[in-house]
Amino acid sequence: MTWNYRVIALVEIDEVVLQICRVQYDEDNEPVGYADPSITLSTAGMKGLRWILSKQRDALKLPILYGGERFPEEFIEKK
Repeated sequence: MTWNYRVIALVEIDEVVLQICRVQYDEDNEPVGYADPSITLSTAGMKGLRWILSKQRDALKLPILYGGERFPEEFIEKK
């Protein structure tokens, strides 16, 4: 399995909330799950934190995925 960070859209009552989560992929590179976004980022040293933040920044360039029951359907943000 592989993973990366993705923006996940969660529908809360009448509002969509966007969160950056760690997403896991199967051997066919299909998203199969995501981690709780409230998990604190931690690593040994500033170099590691910079790496994590750069990977989270990369998530902003990828399509947004729905969370919850609609995962991994793509979320299209209304403008």
